[in-house]
Amino acid sequence: MTPVRVLGLGSPFGDDRLGWITVENLMLSDGFRALPEGLVSAEVCAPVGNHLLDAMRGANLAILIDAAQSGSAPGSVRRLDAQQIEDSSEPCSSHDLGLSATLALGRALNDLPDKVIILLVEIPADAEFGPGDGLSAPVAMAIPGLVAAVLSEITQLAGLVMKA
Repeated sequence: MTPVRVLGLGSPFGDDRLGWITVENLMLSDGFRALPEGLVSAEVCAPVGNHLLDAMRGANLAILIDAAQSGSAPGSVRRLDAQQIEDSSEPCSSHDLGLSATLALGRALNDLPDKVIILLVEIPADAEFGPGDGLSAPVAMAIPGLVAAVLSEITQLAGLVMKA
């Protein structure tokens, strides 16, 4: 069992790649490499649904990273817990109701980690999702802060003191 699982959600298209790219950056970071072996696993998770439930199974903490469109400023980051996503009447994820429905199903089956944190980055309303589309500037600029936020969540859970 890995106590912490970091899962990048999304697709290979445009700003929806945010979760995937953040996980890649996290795994290359000095902070991630300094964590005790076996404490954290990080991976890209697609599609949402049963695969997400399988990927979280057995963890104490799951940190999900995804793109969102809610009308907030592009590049802004929201930190939510699973219950907030499940209870939301507005879609928060680019997967429509996929993420909220998956988390609700996991809770109903008593198959969620003790703690699920979702980090959502707002993508522009006019975001492009074609195969050749890259990240928009505000979304790309959010990645270093996301990596730092993930490392902070992990160190808080594990009671670790990280070197600056």
